[in-house]
Parts: sequence; C-alpha cells; structure tokens
Amino acid sequence: MAASQAEPRKTAPNLTQASSGRTPNTAAAPDAQKLAALLQFEADIRRQSSVNELQYLIANDARALIPYGQLFILRQKTIGEGFKVTCASSLATIDRNAPLIHALEKLVDRLGQEFGLDSPHDFDMARWGDDEALADYPYSQLHWEPLKGEDSSVFGGLLAGREEAFREGEKKRWERIGETSAHAWRTLTANKPVRRLPTLDSKKKKWIAAAVVIGLLFPVRLTALAPAEIVAERPFVVAAPFSGRIASIAVTPNAPVKQGEVLLRFDDVRLANELELAQEKLSVARSRLERSTSSAFGGQDETSDIAIMQAELEVAQAEYDYAKELVGQSEITAPRDGMALFSDRRDWEGRAVNIGDPIMQVVDPEAVMIRIDLPSAEQMSLEKGAKVKMWLDSQPLWAVDGTLETASYQARQTPEGTLAFALTAKLNSDTPRIGSRGTAQVYGRWVPFVYSLLRRPISALRQFIGF
Repeated sequence: MAASQAEPRKTAPNLTQASSGRTPNTAAAPDAQKLAALLQFEADIRRQSSVNELQYLIANDARALIPYGQLFILRQKTIGEGFKVTCASSLATIDRNAPLIHALEKLVDRLGQEFGLDSPHDFDMARWGDDEALADYPYSQLHWEPLKGEDSSVFGGLLAGREEAFREGEKKRWERIGETSAHAWRTLTANKPVRRLPTLDSKKKKWIAAAVVIGLLFPVRLTALAPAEIVAERPFVVAAPFSGRIASIAVTPNAPVKQGEVLLRFDDVRLANELELAQEKLSVARSRLERSTSSAFGGQDETSDIAIMQAELEVAQAEYDYAKELVGQSEITAPRDGMALFSDRRDWEGRAVNIGDPIMQVVDPEAVMIRIDLPSAEQMSLEKGAKVKMWLDSQPLWAVDGTLETASYQARQTPEGTLAFALTAKLNSDTPRIGSRGTAQVYGRWVPFVYSLLRRPISALRQFIGF
C-alpha cells in the first residue's frame, strides 16, 4: 500500500511542469509573428485613403508576410481587353515605355488565354517568358493572385516573382492578401474598381457606324471667320484741292456738321500772293490791249498786235480766275449734313499735304455697313445675299446680323501684311458705331459635313505635295 502511494508522488512534479508551460513551444513563436504581421498589414490597408496609396502599400509591405523579389499590381484596361501594370515594388512610378512592363502584360494575357485569370497560378518563367525583355529577368518563379469584385469578376491581380517556387502555406497567405486588397480597393472606389467603357456588340457597332456616316453626310454651310469693321456706307471724302499746308481744323473729330459749315482752312499766304500777281498781269494785259486798240483809230499801225494782245489778255484772265478759285478753296466747307470723321486735329494742323490726299470724311452716322477682310486661305464661293454675323469687340455676347453685298475677285494686301478679299455687308437691323471692330462669320454654300471638316487639311496637303 505504501509503495502504491509513493508512485503518484514521484510523477506529480512532471505533471505540474507540463501543465505550467515553463518549457517554450519553439514552433508556435513564428506562427504568432506571422499572424501579428498579417493583422498589422490588414490594419495598414484599412488606413489608406486612395487607390494609389493602397497599391504602393501592397506592393512594398506584403514582403513582410511573404518573401519575394518583386511584386507587380495589375488592373483591367479602361478600353479594350487585357491588363496593365499600375504599380511595382521598389518603383515610384511606372514607365509605360519600358520593355519589361509590356512583356509582363503580354505574359498575363497569355496566362489568361490558357488557364484563365480567375484563380491563382504558379508558373515558371522558363516556359512562359520567351520574350526578349524577360530573358534577363532575375526571378524565374511567378505567382498570380487575382483581385475580384463583388460579382467574382477579376478586375486586377498581383504578380509576384522570386527565384524559388512558392510553398503551399505561402499560397494561402497570398489568397488572404488578395481578398483583403480587393475589398479595400472596392471600398475606395465605391465598388467600381475599374471604370471601363461599355463594350459594344456587332449590332450596336453597325448602328454607330450608320450614325457616323449620316453625320458626315449631313449638310452644313461653309463658314469662315475674318476681321471686320463698321464703316460708313457712302462717305464723302474731303481731299486736299491743291498742295499746301493746313492752317487749322475748324471742327472736332466725330462732331456733327451742317452743310456749308467750314471744316478746315489752308495757309493762303502763297495763294494771296499768286492772286495779286495774276491780277497785276491781267491789268497789264488789259492796258496793252486798250492802247493798241486806241492806236488803230489814231492812224498808228499797231493793228497787227491786237490779236496777240487779246490772247495775252485771255491767258492773264484765266490765270487770275484760277488763282481766285484756289483762294476760294482755301476754306473747305461741308458738302452735306453729317459727321466729320478724322483722327485728331493735332495730326493735321501745320501738316503739308499734296493734292488729292484724303483728310477727313463727312458721313451719315445712320448709314453704315460691315467691311470684312476675308483671308485668302479662307476663300470660298460667296453669293450676294449670303448670311453674315459680326461679333463686336465691345459686345462679345451677341452678334449683329447682316447680308453680303459685294465681294472682290482679287485679294489685296491688308495693313497687317496678309492677303485678303474685301467684302461688304449690309446691316439688317442694328446700327453700331462707325469704327467698331470685331470678328465676322461669313456663310457660304451648303456642303456635306465631312467636306467642311476636311476642306482645310486637304487644301494644306495639296499645297504641301504640289498638286
């Protein structure tokens, strides 16, 4: 009996040691570390505020859970089929022109065609990586982990590479990383991880093609834009009647004038002297003629000079009349009621002008029209009565309507140094201020929309190739 009671006392210490856990379990420590790393990784994912930050975190921090050489993140293309690389570990940005990126995208497309991309796959680069860009890639073992949406469709994936094959336990962790990453991606994009353009079936494509053809053949009017100005319709140009110097301008610019009102005065000192000299010549010629006539009655033989002296008198009379007329033109008056248009008095007073030089215009402010300088590059067939619209620089929100009156057949050089055709248009209703500038739109004939669209490119091509 004593012996049987001693045995339990000998084994008691061993049972106590086993139950107290004083001997550490070395296999459980790495698992606890991996679990802690996974929980920390998922917590970091939940704190990301954008898809770009999420992708960067996954590509670089997943290495704490599974050792790999490089990880690429791919998503579906917005247009067309296939996947594109959007992020890679250890890279700040993706170079879309890099041969490695294109080779990896083609590799994923081949994998999808043969096995599908909706499930994880491990593959050897030696079999799949026959592209030249992948020949020097250091990681031969690749793992594809899909990223799925709520409807289980694949919108992206993780492509990891390293030198040795992935083990079964690591594949489980890849599955967990993929599910967590896909969920965070969908959350950040309101369950629309990839905004793809809708795909069209053959019927829709035919309808779209028919609509495009109809749209290209739809009739439109040719139009052209050109600089324009509001000018007087029938201006009276006040020009210099003779060569001389302008003494003074009697009116202000853009001032209303009455018929017969003095507009400007020339310096008449020279004209007065010429008039006085012509008057003296006339008096001399008249005296000589009278003396010759008196001598003929007195018996003196001067009758042969009477005809010559009569001619000299007529010449002197003509010179006197001309000088008197010039003196009378030293003051220019308004030929009609209207408005005097010129730049500035200071530009003209004291200035010498030649005969025929325009000085100012007398216009009717209510009789105006549009003058358009259509560039030669915008040349098109125009007919009288064509529609014209003008947007004034002072009123850019609405247009002034007009009707085409005349169009020149020959281009002329504008003050800006360009060749342009001179067009005039009659205003339909409004009467803008003379001198207002803006942009005019001239409407031509009706043509198909495709012709209007390609007219200038075809013209430029013909000029470039020479026929």
